[in-house]
Amino acid sequence: MLYLDNASTTWPKPKRVRAAIRDWLDNGGGSPGRGGHAFAQRAGNVVSNTRRALARFFNVPSENRVILCPSATDALNLAFKGFLNEDDHVLISAMEHNSVVRPLRGLARDRRINLEVVPCDTEGRLDPDDVCHRINDQTRLVVVSHASNVTGTVQPVEIIGEQVRARGAFLLVDAAQTAGLLPINFQTFNADLLVFSGHKGLFGLQGTGGLIIGDRISALRPWREGGTGFNSLAEEQPLVWPEAFEAGTPNVPGILSLGEGVAFVAEAGLSALRQQEMERFARLWEGLQELDGITLYGPPPGEGRVPILSFNLKGWEPEDVGNILNHNHGVQVRTGLHCAPLAHRSLGTVPMGTIRLSPNHFTTATEIRQTVAAIRSMAETVLPW
Repeated sequence: MLYLDNASTTWPKPKRVRAAIRDWLDNGGGSPGRGGHAFAQRAGNVVSNTRRALARFFNVPSENRVILCPSATDALNLAFKGFLNEDDHVLISAMEHNSVVRPLRGLARDRRINLEVVPCDTEGRLDPDDVCHRINDQTRLVVVSHASNVTGTVQPVEIIGEQVRARGAFLLVDAAQTAGLLPINFQTFNADLLVFSGHKGLFGLQGTGGLIIGDRISALRPWREGGTGFNSLAEEQPLVWPEAFEAGTPNVPGILSLGEGVAFVAEAGLSALRQQEMERFARLWEGLQELDGITLYGPPPGEGRVPILSFNLKGWEPEDVGNILNHNHGVQVRTGLHCAPLAHRSLGTVPMGTIRLSPNHFTTATEIRQTVAAIRSMAETVLPW
């Protein structure tokens, strides 16, 4: 099978990730902070080493401000429900994922916040000046996806963050699609909160992600409360970071995989990985662009984007294209709205969505040619309607 759905979850995982998980399962591991025996200590070392590695990777001065979460979605909920106050005004871009939109719509529905969507152009670009003009005295938070999971469009978050700070508000960057693909230096990023996914560009397992909290934020309410393995005598959630936000037994095998994935990216070199991924993307774009009846979405190669290619084929529904690619050609892709209906409204692709291709470092040039050939065969098919 040819896998082109890395924007959802990267596959395959690097050898060192797979080897570390096998070693964990074969040679024992317990729960961190839940005992003083060897297995518990080993688990504690996994968590602390991974947190330290993430702090280095994103250039975060204090590792205690790197919060490990079960997913980017959980991290977003922590950020929103722990940071926002009643009557706060929140701005989001029109390219946001439902992991951003749904919790904020819920807060707005309950009349706890006022939510406003900033439109993007038909390639998914956000105008920083438009964002700035919409900030008012009640604006507390601006939320921007670093790159769209539909078009791959990269937003100018550094510029947006500078303007947001100048107006006295805070910026949250959703880096689910860019962590491990684009360089992120939290010290110069002008973000106050940054959410990342562990199972995409960082090559960890599903069930991993995190939240980075900037030094302009001194207080955050916990999203989850419960056992932490820390100060068990207290009946209230501890105030010490990061334990205050990490209630429950952590996903230690997943956290281990995340640490090994970060090590893989650092060792291989992020720029080298990106160059190869974007070469694969460019070949896909160029191959499909030559076909009749193809509509490609997002910026072309050479402009600010990550290797995510959404397209539609005239006369075909996206789901049918995906099914034929899967069953007839062994090509696995994502179809539909990609949990981002706001983005598809910006593109004019509601309600059917698009077909999405997302290669990565492990995708070969041969697989790209096979994919283009498969889609060409469909484009050249004479339809009976």
